[in-house]
Amino acid sequence: MNLLRLYNGIINKAKSENRRRGEIYYERHHILPRSMGGTDQKDNLVLLTAKEHFVVHHLLWRIHRNIPMALAFSNMQGTKSGRKI
Repeated sequence: MNLLRLYNGIINKAKSENRRRGEIYYERHHILPRSMGGTDQKDNLVLLTAKEHFVVHHLLWRIHRNIPMALAFSNMQGTKSGRKI
């Protein structure tokens, strides 16, 4: 299974839909994580549903298997929308 292809597929789908906040609930995601040199520039950000956001962080952890990705993913577990419930 090509995890990077799955990740890119979710990101590209979200980018192509021209999503806007306020229509439904979205979370902002850094395409290239800040821990890997990503910035807050508009071209590095995409709006994802809460489920998509959780899935892409799981994919990033499985792809990179490093501490920053493990922490980002573990912080999302047991949360709703990235916030403790």
